[in-house]
Amino acid sequence: MSSTVKDQHFLWQFAPEQEAKIRYQEYGRQNPDKTPILFIHGYGGMLEHWNLNIPEFAHEHKIYAMDLIGFGKSQKPNVRYSLELFATQIEAFLFLKKLDRIIIVGHSMGAASAIYFAHYKPEKVKALVLANPSGLFGDTMDGMTSVFFGLVGSPLIGDMLFSAFANPLGVSQSLMPTYYNQKKVDATLINQFAFPLQDRGAQWSYLSPSRRPQDFRLDEIQKPSNYKGPAFLVWGAEDTALPPHKIIPEFQQILPQAGAFIIPKAAHCIHHDAHEAFNERLKLILNSLD
Repeated sequence: MSSTVKDQHFLWQFAPEQEAKIRYQEYGRQNPDKTPILFIHGYGGMLEHWNLNIPEFAHEHKIYAMDLIGFGKSQKPNVRYSLELFATQIEAFLFLKKLDRIIIVGHSMGAASAIYFAHYKPEKVKALVLANPSGLFGDTMDGMTSVFFGLVGSPLIGDMLFSAFANPLGVSQSLMPTYYNQKKVDATLINQFAFPLQDRGAQWSYLSPSRRPQDFRLDEIQKPSNYKGPAFLVWGAEDTALPPHKIIPEFQQILPQAGAFIIPKAAHCIHHDAHEAFNERLKLILNSLD
């Protein structure tokens, strides 16, 4: 993204005596004929993870991207992280920017947060574009994986594992399986993901999904959800953690109106891994909404 785009911040009071400084950026100009777009990153990510996508659309749409609380350059307080908290942040941001309706493009945990928000505030969402969303896992988590997450969730072992992985080498090893084109996992990307791990509070926020996995699931959302507007699932064919043939049918129970498009030679981080194919699909989706 352009180096001329500057970070902006707002102080979000998310509880009576709790607040956090949230980072965001905005791009392009208001276009009365185009609904603004909000990009929301996935677990461990930050708004820079959209740097191969946002420039393709900022000439027509007003675009916003923000770091979720606990991630990127947003503050990382010791609070109970959850999809509900992230959805509340989306609502606060729309209020801050006086946005009546928005198109949300979300990846992984950000996409799950968008679904949660759309379920409870359907009138605020023009469309959902969901890139390899998390929140529903079916039977993809085998026994050993479940045991691993149980260990990570225990304070002592989780803290030890965080210390082991909170460095460029650990980040590289974590990112590699989420990319088909592993040349994309370069020093720039690794550093983008590694720097926030050194922030005060990062250990708490980054371990929250393993300590309280139920807070990051969509199982309690009714099927179908309250959101009846346009929805689109865009999936990387090589996502081994969330294989599309197993997971897409689960999401279509929540969003039966959602069409699904599978991009070959792309894994979990589809928007960055196969950015050209993802951008082409997103252009088609946005054109269909006009």
